[in-house]
Amino acid sequence: MNAILKSIVFIPVFLFLFLSCKTDDATKLSINKQDINLKVGQSDTIRVTVSYTGEQIKVPVTVTASDNSIVTATILTSKNDIHPDLLSFNVSVVVKALSSGSARIVIHAGSKEITCTTTFTQTFLKLNQSLVSNYGLAIETSDNNVFIMNFLSETFKLNQTAESVTGYGQFIHFETLLPASTTSLPAGTYKNNAGGVNIFLPGDYYEENGNYIPYGTYIVTIENNQVDYTLVKSGQYTVSINGSTYNIEGDLTTETTEIIHFTYSGPISVIDKTEKPEVVNPQFTKGELFFAGDYYNMSLSNTFILYLETANVDLNSSTLDGEVLVVQFDTYDFYTNSIPSGIYKVLTKSQFEDFVVKPFTIVPGNLFLFKDNLIANGSWYYNATSRKRFISGTVDVTNDSKNYSLKYSFYDRIGSLVTGTYNGTFNFKSMAPSAREMAKSTVDKVSNSAGFSSSARQRTTVFGPIHEKMIRFTGAN
Repeated sequence: MNAILKSIVFIPVFLFLFLSCKTDDATKLSINKQDINLKVGQSDTIRVTVSYTGEQIKVPVTVTASDNSIVTATILTSKNDIHPDLLSFNVSVVVKALSSGSARIVIHAGSKEITCTTTFTQTFLKLNQSLVSNYGLAIETSDNNVFIMNFLSETFKLNQTAESVTGYGQFIHFETLLPASTTSLPAGTYKNNAGGVNIFLPGDYYEENGNYIPYGTYIVTIENNQVDYTLVKSGQYTVSINGSTYNIEGDLTTETTEIIHFTYSGPISVIDKTEKPEVVNPQFTKGELFFAGDYYNMSLSNTFILYLETANVDLNSSTLDGEVLVVQFDTYDFYTNSIPSGIYKVLTKSQFEDFVVKPFTIVPGNLFLFKDNLIANGSWYYNATSRKRFISGTVDVTNDSKNYSLKYSFYDRIGSLVTGTYNGTFNFKSMAPSAREMAKSTVDKVSNSAGFSSSARQRTTVFGPIHEKMIRFTGAN
């Protein structure tokens, strides 16, 4: 009897001792990737499943790398997908390639560990040919010169005179902003910062007739008659000059986060594609005048938008056949159906930015965003192949019972002059009170050919279209 009692007592004591000796530890580790191959700059995620005993919260998880100059390894979430009933949980580790080479990633959980081997490579582009053009003030939203720079590998055949390229391989296409007075590529460091100068614009696509066309900075790969584009999103490069030799070196981060290293060594001859100042003397035969009311909601003046047109222009057409002058007048707020006689002067940039839109002034050409589109506003000149955004000028208006005599002179930012006279009446229409919305909704009144300078059009002759959004002038139904 005593023996039986001793056995009964022993069993619970044994169980207690057995359970109390159960440790908080990992029993097994499994990994979803034992080998990772990446390009420098790219990242990948390892998923580790940890089986454990005891309390999962007491099972520590850490990660180490054999060479921190090659790779970084970071625990994204310490523990997730916890399954207490299965005594397991998952850990995610983000691996990022810093430089070429191999390294081991070791994940430690309690007394267990598991390894992932990483191998990283970097793309190096050695370029020794260049085709560089200066398009001047080709971007309406920037007061800087636009340099289109193409650096090519030796596998291409480049004809500088004809500005043509044949062959295969890779080249980098840069769209770079430099000070307006710049005519050659200066030494220095170039980045893709927003705003400022000595920067390159990141790559992107725009859609045209169902096709996606790259603009900004990108890498072109031509193989087996196949052309592929890789957008450059960030990076920097340094330019040094030794006599007539340019040495350029930098790192570019692509849309796939890959970091590509490139070098260029050789001469750079800049082709002048800047638009030259000219004098334009249109022969307008008709006019349309739209009353827009308090267009700027400033209670300072009323706005009229005048369209002077050559004989064949039809604002309701999908193409622009001829010339159009758009002038945005501001008058006293008691004028609602005609422009009074007087001399009207284009507001300065600072006046317009301060919204000093007062009577007897003209709003300069400007741009604003509406539903992700750039809209032309203010005073402009258009023909089928070019546009001019006015920054200064005057109009002398004589109104004799709505028979108008106008003498106008306008200057754009490169110094071109649009000047002339107009005598006649205007077809009048009131756009108030919804003038602004009507103007925005009629952006597509003129074809895509309106708004490009002829020099900007020439960009398409070598490497395809360079991005410069078409600015269409606003009309009214």
